[in-house]
Formats: sequence, structure tokens, C-alpha cells
Amino acid sequence: MKFNNPLLTIICAASLVGWPLLASAAPQLRSAITVEGPDLTLGHIFEDAGEAASVRVGPAPEPGERTVIRPGNLARFAKRHGLSWTPGPAVNSVVVRRASATLAESDLEYLLRQELRAAGATGRLEVEMRRQNLRIAVPLDGRFDLTIERLSYDRETGRFNAQLQVTGPEFSPKNAVVDGIAHSVAEIPVTTRTIPKGGVIAEDDITWIEVRAGNIRRQTAIELDQILGQEAKRQIRPDSPIRFNDLRSPRLVRKGSLVTLTVQTRYMLLQTNGQAVEDGALGDVVRILNLKSRKTVRGIVQGDSEVVIPLNAASQFATTN
Repeated sequence: MKFNNPLLTIICAASLVGWPLLASAAPQLRSAITVEGPDLTLGHIFEDAGEAASVRVGPAPEPGERTVIRPGNLARFAKRHGLSWTPGPAVNSVVVRRASATLAESDLEYLLRQELRAAGATGRLEVEMRRQNLRIAVPLDGRFDLTIERLSYDRETGRFNAQLQVTGPEFSPKNAVVDGIAHSVAEIPVTTRTIPKGGVIAEDDITWIEVRAGNIRRQTAIELDQILGQEAKRQIRPDSPIRFNDLRSPRLVRKGSLVTLTVQTRYMLLQTNGQAVEDGALGDVVRILNLKSRKTVRGIVQGDSEVVIPLNAASQFATTN
């Protein structure tokens, strides 16, 4: 017996290749929906949406925000665009989030410095914003403009208040208020390494850091020549302000060391050896033990291990030689 049924022929052929001629994969609702751009499409909502994936169903949330789509709206989106999907009993509302970046505080500080200088602030500025965790969501693609619509500034206290606005082609304008203090800053010299007690500060030991001008004490060294070649009276830590009472002139004579004692007049030049009883820097008056007479005399430090006896003490020096 011979059958000639076209429908049966199609069904049999389709069964050999997994039914691709009669059916396609049914769209599946996505469990997590994150949108980067300004439009929400069927492809964002459903997997395997086929050619309908690029169809826009509405605007995406604002950057950094979210919206909720109810099951009924999901079903209407699918039906309107020919997708064979209906919500089952376990289907709940879905949350759509708009991906975003956070406005960098460095960008805001740069703009604030410009506006503060225009308002009368001078010198180098450090901007301290009072509003903690200032978070302004902006698009991932960075297409936005940041402007300061209004700024008030008190020159005496450094306090400011600014009205910000963020605008862009793919989101609604955002407004925020930030206030704080603009600090004047200055550079001061510090050491790059620990200087031990008795160590002499060389140029290679020095770097510069910025500090708030209001935090610089009167005893803080602010110039290079105030510390270069000076000796540490106590240990000096790196990257810390250096105070004048941390320093002294380098000791050219050290307690217990041998020195050359000299006395000179118009008629004579006498020299002998002595032993320092105390430390001394250039120009200091120190006590020296005359090694020949075993008596102590006072002299002025003139160089490395060199002490000169003043003329008014020359007779003592001569009688003790």
C-alpha cells in the first residue's frame, strides 16, 4: 500500500534533525539584568530572543539606579513582539540595574581648585571635602560634563560651598552639594632615610613634601640651607618635619678626641696637642686638656680638631707648655 501524506513526510523528516523546521528554542527570562546604555531591549530581558533581541522596550534606569518590571509587563513585552513566553507561577518581578562608574574625587578636586582660585584663593591648595563618601554615579563610557553652578568661598577661613551639576547625553542631569575647606599648602624639606644621632644631613638625604601651611610650626625648617650640612642632635625619621632643635652645627671637636692647640701673636706661633674635654662646633668655646702641663685651658674651635687659644689666655698657654 502506498501513502502520499505531505504532513507526515515533514514530521518524519523533522524528527531526524531534532525538529529545527517547526520550532526554535523558547526565550528564557534572565535571572540578572544589567544594562550599560540608556535603552532597555528584549535581549536584555530574555535569552534566545532571536531577531527581537535588539527591539527597544523602554528606557534603562539612570546610571547607578534600578527599576522593577512586573510579570504582567514582561508578558506584554513578549506578546507584542511575537515571543512565545508566558510567566509561570514561580516567575517574580525582575530587577534591572544600570551599570555605572563613580565620579573620581580627583576630577572634582581639580575643578574645585580652579573655581576657588577664581574666587580669590591663592597659592597651592589642598581641598578637604566635608561630605564624606561623595558618590555621584556616571555612565561607564565616561560621556558626561561636570560643572560648578555656584560657589561661595570665605578667604579667611578657607571654607567653601559648591553646587555641582553632572550632565550627559544618556542620563538626566544630576545635582549635588559639597562643602569643605581649602587649605594652603607649602613644600618643606624632609629626609629620605633615618638620620642617626650625630649624623650629618647631605643633599642626597633630602626630598620635599607638601604639608598644610597652617600645620607648619615656627620651629620647623622650611628652607634647604637650614638643614643642609647640619648634624642631628637626636634621631630624625624620614618624611617627618625637621625642627631647629633637632639640629646643631656639625661637631668639629669631639669629647675625648685629640686636637691641635694653637696660639698666635705678632711675635710667636705656638702649637701643642690637647684632648677635648667636651664637644664643640665651629666657633664654640671648649675646654681642652693640655697634655704636657695636664692643665685645662679654654679655646675656640676653628676647624676639624683645631682649637685656637685667645690672646688673653696666651700667657696661661705659654706657662703650661
